[in-house]
Amino acid sequence: MNESLKTALKLLALLLVGSVIGFGPTVISVTQKAQKVQTAFAAEEYSVGARYLLELAETNPWWISLWESAGQAAFLAGDYSLALDAYLGAYQREDLSEAGQINLGTTYLYLGDPQEAERIWLELSDSPSAMKELADLYEEEGDISRAIEFWSHYLALLEETPDPGQLFYFGLLIAADSPPKALVYLDQSSAEYPEAGKAAERIRDAIQEEPAYQLLSAGQALASANRWRLASFAFEKAVALRPDYPEAWFYWGESLQHIENPEYDPLEILQNGLSLDEDSPLGNLFLGLYWQRAGSHATALDFFAVVENLWPDRADVLVEEGKSLAVLGELEAAYLKYQEAIELFPQDPGYYRMLAEFCLSYAFQIREAGLPAGRLAVQFGPQDPANVDVLGQVLLALEDEKNALRLFQQALALDPEYAPAYYHLGILFSARDDSDPAVYYLSQAVAYSENPALTDQAQRLLLSY
Repeated sequence: MNESLKTALKLLALLLVGSVIGFGPTVISVTQKAQKVQTAFAAEEYSVGARYLLELAETNPWWISLWESAGQAAFLAGDYSLALDAYLGAYQREDLSEAGQINLGTTYLYLGDPQEAERIWLELSDSPSAMKELADLYEEEGDISRAIEFWSHYLALLEETPDPGQLFYFGLLIAADSPPKALVYLDQSSAEYPEAGKAAERIRDAIQEEPAYQLLSAGQALASANRWRLASFAFEKAVALRPDYPEAWFYWGESLQHIENPEYDPLEILQNGLSLDEDSPLGNLFLGLYWQRAGSHATALDFFAVVENLWPDRADVLVEEGKSLAVLGELEAAYLKYQEAIELFPQDPGYYRMLAEFCLSYAFQIREAGLPAGRLAVQFGPQDPANVDVLGQVLLALEDEKNALRLFQQALALDPEYAPAYYHLGILFSARDDSDPAVYYLSQAVAYSENPALTDQAQRLLLSY
């Protein structure tokens, strides 16, 4: 969108310069401003160009289209206050295009006024783009029922048959509200989206159960697909149907911790569930994770100890205990927890990888424990770039740059978009003071990373260049 908008604005600037507007001294002033617009757009100084366009619009009131063009330029520059003034100028003169009106709504949204954004988009009842914006707005606000309603309008207005991605997303929305009704959409998209098939399977397994359990199963599927807001809606609805259902409270409390600015206190929700079943291993696990995230690792360990007694064969609980023990400085005890997890699943590469990562993070027995753990992770999971990458990190920590380089490159051969391997290559070349490859690999890490912490670290290193 941005590139097409830039092209349109540059063409506008050329037209302005080539136009003859009025007679006498006025044309000189107009031509000068038009040339300033062209210069600003050529330099991609769109906010400056927008101000010149507004000056032209005010001195040439018959040339109404300049208001929207100014709005487009300011919107592109991220100058939303100026964009609002310009778009409103066109809107009030009844000369704002559909695309401009959609951008006007988005401008209100960016300026913190979702009610005005809603009002503007509701006027475009025949626009699929506006219906999609409304659906996204309602979903963000947690009004899933209205999000479903407007997603339905959006799909109905499309000129072409909805693609599998659209059907998949619509199916996920419906799953959060009425799981059985989602199956038709999830089934249609499952060929291209394996997550859709998994969600449909989970919903089908619960289809004969009570509605609260159906919603719990659907919420778990949504959480597995990293759709936490939708998952939280499903869990909350399950609690509303069955307030005496502790598992629904537990999953709801967990989901709230993955949402920015949740409406409810996750701790209060989790405690409500535990009051219904204080010996629940699931409830104690989720409360342990809550306190671990809050940095209260001693409290977290108290809850994890309860879980370990109730679920003695849960390797994931042992790993969480290891993480908290490590933060508290009890590295030997943490190491033993990782070892216990491995003993439960001696051929699972994930637990070897987590042990290697622990050794790297705390510089704990990297050669004695980290190196064999990294090698076993690759042995049992040679096609997983994360396993190959962690062995590369171990070797880099042991100053074996040659083999570390080979392994990072091997990880990228397995997955050319695996951001951690790019980041570690950037680290390697930074240590060599080889700036060109360092900048390249760090830039690739930023481009592909979905981990905010890794992105931040890569950007900080890039600043040094």
